[in-house]
Amino acid sequence: MKRKTPLTFEQATFKAVSYERQKEKASRLVETAFRKSGRHFEPLLASWESLQIFFRMIRAWSAGRYCVPTNSILTMIAGVIYFLSTFDAIPDFIPVIGFADDAGVIFCVAKANLTEISKFRKWEMDNSA
Repeated sequence: MKRKTPLTFEQATFKAVSYERQKEKASRLVETAFRKSGRHFEPLLASWESLQIFFRMIRAWSAGRYCVPTNSILTMIAGVIYFLSTFDAIPDFIPVIGFADDAGVIFCVAKANLTEISKFRKWEMDNSA
């Protein structure tokens, strides 16, 4: 029997390429992740705001309303894919710590994209009516 190996962030980044090429697929991914994040709010508390920004940014990008550098959108999509994976470095079903690795990945992706996130938040404020 073949043993399933946990998803790595590198593998999630590789998968993100197909989402970057198919914006409708990226939109569906975000909606699925958004629903999951609502069910698991408490373990994600520290990274909640960053994850919600990823969702909004990917939605705006996929709708063609906001332009995001390819590297940034790929890492954010990869972060969302990693978050959705139930079998990653620390499987989500493990009580208390199951989402710790997800929160860490979200934090690292946000930190690597601080400039783009700041630009996006300014764009959101300028374009809210």
